[in-house]
Amino acid sequence: MLTEVTGLVIKSADIGESDRLITVYTKEEGVISALVKGAKSLKNKNMAATQLFCYSSFVLYKKNDKFWVRESELIESFFGIRSSIEALSLGGYILEVLSEVGTAAAEEELLRLALNSLYALAECKSSHDKVKAAFEIRSMAIIGYMPDVLTCRDCGERSGEFFFDIMSGNIQCFSCHEKEGRSGAPEIYDSSESRIIRIITEGAKIAMGYCAHCPMERLFAFSLPDGDMENFCAAAEDYLVNQLERSFKSLEFYKEVIR
Repeated sequence: MLTEVTGLVIKSADIGESDRLITVYTKEEGVISALVKGAKSLKNKNMAATQLFCYSSFVLYKKNDKFWVRESELIESFFGIRSSIEALSLGGYILEVLSEVGTAAAEEELLRLALNSLYALAECKSSHDKVKAAFEIRSMAIIGYMPDVLTCRDCGERSGEFFFDIMSGNIQCFSCHEKEGRSGAPEIYDSSESRIIRIITEGAKIAMGYCAHCPMERLFAFSLPDGDMENFCAAAEDYLVNQLERSFKSLEFYKEVIR
């Protein structure tokens, strides 16, 4: 029996002298792993479509309880990502996050987010920091960690700077925060309550809400002053890393690259 899927290659590993094991995030079946016979050969018809970052269509067959690629056709390679180490490392981070949150259940919106983000990197449509932060916030919103950052959780205030509770995903204005007698330090970790709190500017708050709720095709269509963008990027990264409760080797590598 043949299975036809379309998806993004998010992992690739050489098997033996000539074969390759790929993990594909598909819009039909979620995450699927498949073996590609002879994929390392330049003459192999499946070589081009089964490399990392490639968005391709696949015809799979099952043998010994494992999927094998019978046919494949490249749809988009995002070749421009390979033009710079910064874009390549950030693309790797996007794939690693997708590998972490992807399941056997199809989530087409998450796949679309990854494809749009990789396209923005490959075509230099937006700054790397903007793509990274927008991807982080939107991916968390898609998988069920929607940040509630439109108004203060206590009084409904919309303007000014806020305290962003990284773990609960909501915000609190300075007045309500002071009523609780809490510290005003820029970044606070309260081990007794497992709370991580970061101050976010009004611009960063607006950007976070925009990325969580805007139409997907408009995800990168916003701008911020440098200070607000830096604040937004730091908060977005904190939010993803703490919600998923893990670090990413690709993220640490990206940070080393851009230093």
